[in-house]
Amino acid sequence: MTSILEKLYYGEISPCSEPTPTTERYLEAKSEVEHLGEKILAKYPDCKELLESYADATHITAACEGLQDFERGFKLGVLLMLDVMTAE
Repeated sequence: MTSILEKLYYGEISPCSEPTPTTERYLEAKSEVEHLGEKILAKYPDCKELLESYADATHITAACEGLQDFERGFKLGVLLMLDVMTAE
């Protein structure tokens, strides 16, 4: 059996390449974002470039937040393991 460290080392585990969420809440929110973008463009067609820049910046901030959440969760998991392993 391959250890989790080996899988991570050889690229068999890649949390950032996991598929996007498929929960109903996520899909509804994504659909709403797309719908609102279409409404904005219908009302202000000359703002397409501005809206795309806004969307790009929003995606970047979400990715940064996701990375930070992953790091925090990973660190918390390690701290929990250390606590369990060193408990008397």
